[in-house]
Amino acid sequence: MSSSPASYPKAAEERDDRFPPGIPFIVGNEGAERFSFYGMRQILFIYLTSLFLGFATEQSAGTGAVSDATLRATQTYHLFNASVYLFPMIGAILADRLLGKYRVIFWVSLIYCVGQAALAFGGHLGAQGHLSTATAAVYAGLILIAVGSGGIKPCVSANVGDQFTSKNAHLVQQIFQIFYFIINFGSFFASVLTPVLYKSYGAAVAFGVPGVLMALATLVFWMGRKRSVQVPPSPGGRLGLLDFLASSFLCAPLLVMAYVGATVADEVVKAAMSDQAGAVGRAALHIVEADWPYALAALAGLSIGAALFAWRQRIRQDNGFFAVLLYCLQHRGERRSGESFWLPARARFGEEAAEGPPAVLRVIVVFSMVGVFWALFDQNSSTWVQQAKMMNLTLVVPTVLWYGWLIPAVVAAACFGAVWLFTWISNRPLSRKTTLSALAILVGWGLLAVILQAIRGGTERIDLLPAQVSAFNPLMVMIIIPALNFLIYRPLDRKGRPMKPLTRMAIGMFLAAFAFVGVALIQMRISAVGPGHVHVLWQVIPFFILTTSEVLVSVTGLEFAYTQAPRAMKSTIMGFWLICVTLGNVLVAFLAPLETLAGGLATFFWIFAGLMVLAALVFVALAATYKGKTYLQA
Repeated sequence: MSSSPASYPKAAEERDDRFPPGIPFIVGNEGAERFSFYGMRQILFIYLTSLFLGFATEQSAGTGAVSDATLRATQTYHLFNASVYLFPMIGAILADRLLGKYRVIFWVSLIYCVGQAALAFGGHLGAQGHLSTATAAVYAGLILIAVGSGGIKPCVSANVGDQFTSKNAHLVQQIFQIFYFIINFGSFFASVLTPVLYKSYGAAVAFGVPGVLMALATLVFWMGRKRSVQVPPSPGGRLGLLDFLASSFLCAPLLVMAYVGATVADEVVKAAMSDQAGAVGRAALHIVEADWPYALAALAGLSIGAALFAWRQRIRQDNGFFAVLLYCLQHRGERRSGESFWLPARARFGEEAAEGPPAVLRVIVVFSMVGVFWALFDQNSSTWVQQAKMMNLTLVVPTVLWYGWLIPAVVAAACFGAVWLFTWISNRPLSRKTTLSALAILVGWGLLAVILQAIRGGTERIDLLPAQVSAFNPLMVMIIIPALNFLIYRPLDRKGRPMKPLTRMAIGMFLAAFAFVGVALIQMRISAVGPGHVHVLWQVIPFFILTTSEVLVSVTGLEFAYTQAPRAMKSTIMGFWLICVTLGNVLVAFLAPLETLAGGLATFFWIFAGLMVLAALVFVALAATYKGKTYLQA
């Protein structure tokens, strides 16, 4: 497994150890936006299940209705996730070719805010008993949020990388780790607070608060507009508009796949479970009859996209991925035997433009197996929550330690960490004395709480909410990222044996499989002893394994995708990275009916563990042959 390390400047006089001035605004925006997104998503599965049950209790609704509502909620949740990570492909083209990253991020953030408002309105309507209108409002909100994410997701990561030059390029790895830290900072507080808001004040408030944070994120981003590097789009104007329209229509088959896939799987599985002869055949015929308009729409989208692409190339041939690929196909006869397929492009477009498509293809091939990882990871907010609902959610905690230290200390430590982080990236770091003093206060506070607990005694009974369990994930991320750096990455770097990005990703994929082995074993135990007897803290073990795998795969993948992308294709390759998440969530939505067919969650988890092992083995084989090159802004 190999990839070329970044060619960072080695001469001391050429190094700049300061972070670019726009970084604090971009990082602050991301923290608030992630609170908004994960806060909404944290309660989405549970809210959808209740909505599809008509807000009846599970006991009164009956087993069949609960099963159908859970299946529909699982499919809707993962199809929403799939859309969130599909639209970035279109958003990337919009940013790279027509509007630029900054303007796309700002304007689609406003769309995002409207989507959050629609969700809050839907929650209000549901509480009033207007179920059909509430469902429509929720779907509209989810669509708007997916579109908003389409502009934000591929552009924010690329935008943060655009702030760096060759002088401070050695900080790129650090900033992506900081970026991921702040994402999970927002996610942690959202995971803890939003379920409480949902239980105490209802869906309208629980969806509304994340909407307010999204508006704040937009404001913070706008405030940093004059301090951020804004790479202009190329080519812009009419040509950029044609690029955007052609790409949008060419994505039509993926949109159709995301929408139709789950419905097809649902019908086939129900037919397979039926005792009637020929049920599967009749289901297949019904699918063909019912879904042919979608297939026609996909074909029409491809045709319109191809026509727009050809028109654009006739006006002026560009050096984008498909243009260079098409040019090399059309001029393949100009190559001599044994010469590179991409040789005609070098003479026509220049060295870097000709390197673009093969670089993108190499990364896409390696990333092709990452979709299976996302199929596993994103279930921590759906099927893992479903499992948590079957577990003992009661905690008995020492009163003084819990309320007098642990909860306030976690909040205080997180807030201090955020202050420390922002002063660092603002190039005004806190002194070592201040940092050590803060740590000493936290430790002393804890010792005092232990003494008071010993004197006073007393315990408190706390009932966790199922959706709160996944708060372990972002909390662990904020611990695991620095731990991996200090305990593994830096010692290996000092020994001259740095862990290559693709090696990290491969290890992470195998760990994801082990995490699902863990939840499968827990589910088998639940089935053996009955619901409510296995404690939910057992989920901490697979959560820790899954979170470690996330850091190894996702943080590394963001860094790898950006550094391996040519300058003109950085947002585009981020879009391809995010399509892996789309494919993973479509896979979950497609296989969701197997939970019933296979006999329960345990078998469902075992199936995904096996898929992950196979995907990881293929990834290792692909990574072993990868040879890349690092590209950074000037």
